[in-house]
Amino acid sequence: WGAARQCHFCRVAECLCYREEGRHIIIRMSSEGEKGSSNSDRSTVLEESRKLLARQKELLQQIEERQRTYSDFTNKKDEYSEPPSAELNDLVEKAGKPVNVTPKKTTGLETSAPSSGRPLITAWPAPSTQKSGTRAPSSVKPFSPSSAAPSIAPPVNPFVGPPPTPAKADPASGSEIGQTARTEVGHERAPDVGDTNSVQAVASPPLAGPNVMNVIVVAAECAPWSKTGGLGDVVGALPKALSRRGHRVMVVAPRYSNYLDAWETGIHKRYNVSGQDLEVGYFHTYKDGVDFVFIDSPIFHAVASNIYGGSREEVLRRMILLCKAAVEVPWHIPCGGVCYGDGNLVFIANDWHTALLPVYLQAYYRDKGLMEFTRSVLVIHNMAHQGRGPMSDYAKLGLPEHYADKFRLFDPIGGEHMNVFMAGLITAHRIVTVSHGYAGECQTREGGWGLDGVIRDHNWKLRGVVNGIDDIEWNPKLDPCLQSDGYSNYSLETLATGKPACKAALQQELGLPVRSEVPLLGFIGRLDNQKGVDWIAGAMPWMMNQDLQLVMLGTGRKDLEEMLHHFEGCYRDKVRGWVGFSVKTAHRITAGADILMMPSRFEPCGLNQLYAMRYGTVPVVHSVGGLRDTVKPFDPFTDSGTGWTFDRPAVSGLTDALGNAIWTYRDFKKSWTGIQQRGMTQDLSWDNAAQQYEEVLLAAKYTW
Repeated sequence: WGAARQCHFCRVAECLCYREEGRHIIIRMSSEGEKGSSNSDRSTVLEESRKLLARQKELLQQIEERQRTYSDFTNKKDEYSEPPSAELNDLVEKAGKPVNVTPKKTTGLETSAPSSGRPLITAWPAPSTQKSGTRAPSSVKPFSPSSAAPSIAPPVNPFVGPPPTPAKADPASGSEIGQTARTEVGHERAPDVGDTNSVQAVASPPLAGPNVMNVIVVAAECAPWSKTGGLGDVVGALPKALSRRGHRVMVVAPRYSNYLDAWETGIHKRYNVSGQDLEVGYFHTYKDGVDFVFIDSPIFHAVASNIYGGSREEVLRRMILLCKAAVEVPWHIPCGGVCYGDGNLVFIANDWHTALLPVYLQAYYRDKGLMEFTRSVLVIHNMAHQGRGPMSDYAKLGLPEHYADKFRLFDPIGGEHMNVFMAGLITAHRIVTVSHGYAGECQTREGGWGLDGVIRDHNWKLRGVVNGIDDIEWNPKLDPCLQSDGYSNYSLETLATGKPACKAALQQELGLPVRSEVPLLGFIGRLDNQKGVDWIAGAMPWMMNQDLQLVMLGTGRKDLEEMLHHFEGCYRDKVRGWVGFSVKTAHRITAGADILMMPSRFEPCGLNQLYAMRYGTVPVVHSVGGLRDTVKPFDPFTDSGTGWTFDRPAVSGLTDALGNAIWTYRDFKKSWTGIQQRGMTQDLSWDNAAQQYEEVLLAAKYTW
């Protein structure tokens, strides 16, 4: 500490900093903790830190001793012109292993069970930030068996990025932003001592390389805990793909019901929503390399059966609370014992429900000199839903008056109104749409839904990234829904036998005549005009004149649900309508159908056509948005393509495409099999999409 009782390194008054063997270990107590926590909490943290530092010192001494021993040994063996690789690898394996230290449970987190399966790691060697060819400064001298041999440093944890740049000092005690204890160390589990595979695992660098970041995905739903459509699938799968690339990833979503696999953290905060203080709790679980944090409040539990239900005012209150609580999660929730912190951090907000997050980030924090190294990305899944309301609702947001213009939009039909989505698009550092085609459609009057001008003004930060699919959940070779009732798992090699078995099982389960030669058409989706269900209704007389069968699964508008029942009653041997939604039935229709119809009027990306191609089911789609990006029209002359598309937005366009597909199915079996095989062999996984998202996150990181 200097004369001002301020640390020379982190610039925080009376911090708890130690410099040990050239390393700087920071354990910073929160100002909020001085008010609410007992003295025993501080003493516990101090005692744990001393133990960790002692273990680290012991480890470094062991490494130095082994390196000195090896150096003495090799200096006596001048006849060796090259370093003995076997002995060298053995010493690296023995000397470079970190120590795994699990802290004692303190009273700071009142949990009934651990919130994560990962221990707190503090003894991992920090990675070098020097350029290739230079020697990193360290208290341990790298050993070199000969002058020609390269320097060999202790193994580096590939999941831990370079040490963060010291941030500015936080506001004085009394600020409404409560700082929690933070230890700037790695977050992933270190390999256990004696693990023979640990050295090999550590040696592999992350796919993201030096661009590893902290990523927090915020959404109103997350599969499998809450899901109404494609958004839940994306939020459940994209974070896992980003984690596989080496990023530290968290998902923040509301806790709509009692999730058995999420543990209470014991942390509670209060936020003002529409003039009322609401308390939230935080639940945490760790799965597939991702931290899932659920925000708990009675206003979320009240809509467990319909997560977007309630009046416009009630929906707005829930979204305000979600965004205010989510933006401070990296400060308050110690996932795996360590908070994410606000350095090298990017938020990914999804649709209008979380579009307030970029605005709060800018207004509450960045404008006040906080979270300077935090960025935000807003993903457009459906431009039609924008969170519109009267400008009188602006007072409920709790934002400064000069931010009102970011929400004010004049609609030729509705007049002046408040638009939440517009404010998020303006404030976010980067914008992503879920397909390349939809990125262009959003900039047109027809596809922009009143915000096309805003998108065009900010198209410099716009990019389209096609969604992927979870190739474990949606895999016909592994699908558990196909392991009973006569269904069969299959792959590309067993397509000729496995898919007909699934078709016969589906026909039998639904009470349709079991006929292998008849094309079986399927539809899975929401029953509304966006999905083109009225076009299917208009094409029904034509389809019933063909020798085919039709299965439809979905829920939505009451008149369209009644239409499904009506068609089933009129055509008992050809049509089955399932009103509602069943995951198992959706998987079985995808596997058993020959053709999947998706005549959507607009489709930002669409996932069902991707699932269908993965299962060897041929899609017939309207050529819009992500459907145009993902389904290539069949060309019989070059024997290419993965399905059929139609451009004419009418019933006749759908019937023409269906007619060509049925004709090919009946009379050109070789071409049909080629279409199936090309669809199944595509790389539709999230790994490709995650790499493109990573490029967007990196661009946001360097946007000021």
